[in-house]
Order: sequence, then C-alpha cells, then structure tokens
Amino acid sequence: METPEGLVGPPYRVLSQGEGYEIREYDSYNVASTSMSPVDDPYTMDDLASSGEAFNALAAYLFGANDEKEVMEMTTPVATTSLGEMRFYLKEREGAGSSFPMPVAENDEIFNEKGAVKIQEIPSATLAVAKFTGFVTEGEVERQKDALMTCLAIDGIEIDVPHASVVPHVIFQYNPPYTIPILRRNEIGIPVMLAAEEEEDDLSQEWDVEDVVEEA
Repeated sequence: METPEGLVGPPYRVLSQGEGYEIREYDSYNVASTSMSPVDDPYTMDDLASSGEAFNALAAYLFGANDEKEVMEMTTPVATTSLGEMRFYLKEREGAGSSFPMPVAENDEIFNEKGAVKIQEIPSATLAVAKFTGFVTEGEVERQKDALMTCLAIDGIEIDVPHASVVPHVIFQYNPPYTIPILRRNEIGIPVMLAAEEEEDDLSQEWDVEDVVEEA
C-alpha cells in the first residue's frame, strides 16, 4: 500500500496492535467538511457522482474559494463518515492559531448542492483502525467493518457506542483516483473504549460512593 509523500494528516499515537488492526489515539483537529447527501437522506459509497461533487467543493475551498482567497496545502487522507460526510484535514496555519478562512457561498452553489462547506473541530477519539486495499465500495466497507468488529470482539475490546446503537465508522482514503487498486491505502476506523478507561471510570465511581458514606 502506498501513502503519497509530502502530504500531512491528523497526528495520532498507536496505543496497541491486534490481528489486522491497531488502536490509535487521535487528538482533536480541524477539518473542512461537506455532506454527500441531503439531510436525512441515505448515502452509499457507490454514489460516485455525489462523492465527486463533495470532493470538488472541498478542493475548491483549499485552492482559494474562501473569504481570504488563500491557497492552502492539500492534505491526506480524505475521510468519509458513515453519515455521508466528507472531510479534508486542515493543517495548522503559521501565525494564525486555530483560525481558518471561511468558505464562500458561491463555492457551495457551484460544486455541491447537497451541503455547504463548513469548518469544524473533530474531537479527540480512540479508534480501532484496519487497513485494506482496492476500491472503496459499499460492499467492501461492510465486509471490512464486520471483520474488524469480529476481531475486536475476540480480543475483548469494547466498542464505544451506547447499547443497541448503530456502530459509526469513518473511512480514510490516502491515494488519488488513478492509483491502481492493489496499491491503494484505505482504512476503516470505529470508536473503541480501552480497558484502562473503563477501570478509571469504575474507580471514580467507587471513590464517589465512599465519599458519600464518609460525609454521612
């Protein structure tokens, strides 16, 4: 699998590794994002037209379709969420703190009628991430997600979602479209909770109980 040289992405730390996956800890970071489907409408990874429109809108923002007409660096990977949102990582600007140029409305109307480009902060998260090659189709995403969740269940790693909720995922794609399938680097990530985090929560609850008893 290839990763384009010279491109930057959101920093992370590898906490542990399992069979075919690794646990990563991401700090919070900023992205430019847009929707690949109208609100409340279903989205599929096989809808290449919608993903192309979203990509073009985000690329236009980076290349000057913003209120400062600033040209920013292209970054990697392109992230796609299970809710149908596409995200471009925004590299921190020198001397500008955490502020970024704002998208212009004309850009949204020209490139992507399904949703405006917006700037948002992605909160810190712990993700289980598995790599795979080939084309990112809806069927392949489901296959990779099922395989990753099976591995996590075998290893006793808890998925960080409320009970009975749909497990969200994010797809990271690192290569330009012309890259041949066998060399493509793709990843799927789902949120997890590590045992240490659970133990800390249990310990906190235990101390809370003891404090109440002492005060009584």
